[in-house]
Amino acid sequence: MKTAELIAALAADTPVVRPVPVIRRMLIACGVSAVLATIVLVAWLGLRPLDQAITTRAFWMKAAYTFALAVAGFLLVSRLARPGGRMGSAPLIALAAFGLMLLFSGMEMSHTAPSQMRSVWMGHTASVCSMRILALSVPVFVGSMVVLRQFAPTRLALAGAAAGLLAGGVGATVYGLYCAESAATFVASWYTLGIAACAGLGAIIGTRVLRW
Repeated sequence: MKTAELIAALAADTPVVRPVPVIRRMLIACGVSAVLATIVLVAWLGLRPLDQAITTRAFWMKAAYTFALAVAGFLLVSRLARPGGRMGSAPLIALAAFGLMLLFSGMEMSHTAPSQMRSVWMGHTASVCSMRILALSVPVFVGSMVVLRQFAPTRLALAGAAAGLLAGGVGATVYGLYCAESAATFVASWYTLGIAACAGLGAIIGTRVLRW
């Protein structure tokens, strides 16, 4: 038997391997870890009166912002999980969301008296907001990294940063179920800082954990 015939015979006996759907695994991991983050929030800080909060535009503005960043992170992770994955248009979602929040912040501050600007910016929880978001992002980040390690990302820092962005966005959305701070300037500053910290740490961790 010639070499070419041997290779053809071996290939014919090889079963078809279906590609593992990254998005499905990511959805499962995010769903489970988001529930876990919510349980941690309830046990740690509790929930605010949501029946009142959901009637305000500020609640939905904050939730839409953090969820948009989570979606951008999810799309990035799904793309970067494969070798040579490209970011595509996902970063534009994050940039558009941040730009819109900055616009709301500018409009808010333009109607705020100078003596009140610091209190609007700092709120009552600026010193702990970002760290709490970082803490609540841990379950989602771990779940995302577990999924990424099942594939073969080659852009390790970017993949880790994407996982951090996803985790930070979900963690911030969950934190919003407790946090009553609703000023656009506060959200644009301290929520964004917490999510950015998640992405930065994710990039550092990704270069080590995702190496294969």
